[in-house]
Amino acid sequence: MAHPLDQANIPQSSFSSQQLESWGMLHQAQREAVIDQCIQCIPSPTANQLKVMLDEWCQQQRIDSPQKLDRWQQQQGFTSQQWEQFVVRRNCWLLWCQQNLGDKLNSHYLKRKNQLDQVSYSLLRVKEKHLANELHLRIKEGEASFEEIAEAFSEGRERRQRGQLGPVPLSQPHPMLAKLLRVSTPKQLWPPKQLENWWVVVRLEQLHCAELTDSLKQQLLLELGDQHLEEQLIAAKTKGRA
Repeated sequence: MAHPLDQANIPQSSFSSQQLESWGMLHQAQREAVIDQCIQCIPSPTANQLKVMLDEWCQQQRIDSPQKLDRWQQQQGFTSQQWEQFVVRRNCWLLWCQQNLGDKLNSHYLKRKNQLDQVSYSLLRVKEKHLANELHLRIKEGEASFEEIAEAFSEGRERRQRGQLGPVPLSQPHPMLAKLLRVSTPKQLWPPKQLENWWVVVRLEQLHCAELTDSLKQQLLLELGDQHLEEQLIAAKTKGRA
């Protein structure tokens, strides 16, 4: 039987690069070290700014009581002061990304838009072309709803959802379907299309275009920050081999 580890026996000193590498944590530690170098120039927040940061962090983590916050800190092994430092460091990194990588934000948003946009659509698929044509006609003529037809005849997993899929990222459907959905108007019903071994009937319900909200800006800035970290680490390794 495993015995609880005495707190006094938990190592408190710094860990070597060899230890971190053997644990699969060296790369992440190096990333964090680069972040520390970057944010040295970011000033510490004022008392009011700190309060806003902490409140926003709690909202993002859905921590709505002191008890939940205490529990989270205990799980992470944080004191209250260490928690504040953790939140401030994250915000300083976000601010650094905004100041130094913000000029790349719009182009990165456009590059990622296909993955960020979401779509809701109706889908049914069958093996036989003539059945697909018949089902498409019945839906088009209003003899039955798409949901009823999909539930009764679709031969794919979407049958369990009565053919209703989404919202999902536009990058998730098959590329051919994604292309159709992107050029569709809401409620546009497409004639049967052959997709690998299936004949599919698809209708766009709604295209949810990703808007560049403050939340999405933060996500994209952190993605740019991740790219910067990887570039710095690769450059350092290349320089080390030279």
